[in-house]
Amino acid sequence: MTTHPAADVLSSDDAGDMLATAVATSHQHLDSWRLDAVHARPGAETSACYDTVIDGERVYLVASTVDLTDEQRAETKAVKLESHVGVVHVWRHPADPFLTGLADASVPEALQARLARAGADRPRVEKLEMLVLRPLRRAVLRADVTEGERRDTWFVKVVRPDRAGDLLHRHRLSALAPRALDAGDGIVLVAQAAGWAMTEALHRTDGTPPAVVEPAVLIAALDTLPPAVTELPLRPSVPERLSMYVDLARDRGLDAAALDHLVRVIGPGLASPPEAPLVPTHGDFHAANVRVSDRHHPDRVVGLIDIDTLGPGRRADDLACMVAHVMVLPTLDASGYAGNEEQPSRLFAGFAHTVDPEDLRRRVAANLVALASGVDDEDHAAQWLAMAVDVADEKTLISFS
Repeated sequence: MTTHPAADVLSSDDAGDMLATAVATSHQHLDSWRLDAVHARPGAETSACYDTVIDGERVYLVASTVDLTDEQRAETKAVKLESHVGVVHVWRHPADPFLTGLADASVPEALQARLARAGADRPRVEKLEMLVLRPLRRAVLRADVTEGERRDTWFVKVVRPDRAGDLLHRHRLSALAPRALDAGDGIVLVAQAAGWAMTEALHRTDGTPPAVVEPAVLIAALDTLPPAVTELPLRPSVPERLSMYVDLARDRGLDAAALDHLVRVIGPGLASPPEAPLVPTHGDFHAANVRVSDRHHPDRVVGLIDIDTLGPGRRADDLACMVAHVMVLPTLDASGYAGNEEQPSRLFAGFAHTVDPEDLRRRVAANLVALASGVDDEDHAAQWLAMAVDVADEKTLISFS
């Protein structure tokens, strides 16, 4: 999965010896361990998370190939391990060398104090749940908070402190973004967005038909993004990073012939795309990040969330992201997402009237490759790669001349 010897150790059977050595430096014993997640960034560090039991106590450990200063090691009590394969640092969650606010964000009492300083009236954190943890990069927690008789849900985003201002600025730019507050040290408090997640509108457990979300409704939401978004830094889109995702897919053993075929079919067009203006884009425009007005009959988008990636880009990239993510939903829950078989084609047809249809097709395929390269489930990865081939070969989605 990786090419760095020290990174390879993190997901191997040798990780147990590494963790035992790190724990022994504090005169403790590693009773058991289980690899929970691996986060690899091409060209950067690889980090792994482990559920462990140490002297009878359950402890979540993080190991990473990241370089740390002596000060960072001291602040997080990270253990530096050196061997012939390289250097690895090991520390206990919720400490994090770069996410300095993570410890407070992960403890209800400390988070309550942060909420109070941000303006809440005698807040009490009733429930705190970790949703996303990418060591050194970001974390997202869900906090159920009471203030007297009032009950609210806040999403606690933890980023590197020097990136908090940028995140807050993006929330202020979008009229559809939920309220966001600065709680210090890279902790950004984001209010629960209005409406229903689009994924909820498409999901049914009672056998009733899913909602139909019209393409025009989604396009109208993107049209609310102001021109000032184009003044933000330009980031490479998923299709522009196709080669990286193809390499990741190869590393995990996905069908090499299929990947070669995709590179031949969609690669040249993505390398020399048709002219298109840079416009305000969401950057991660998929169904889970879109909030609609009604679960059964949505007629407008009332919220956009996870707008960390807001910036200038091609409209086709946002639209392709949406189509690709809707395509894979039935593979995640066949019964719950039954009835959505025509939704991707409906979206593609509507979107293709506003952007170059063949360019859109290539970008949908590229997004499917990216999803396949990163999903943990091997069956899903194979299914999504096959979908990418079918999209590229025009065996699915409506074809336009």
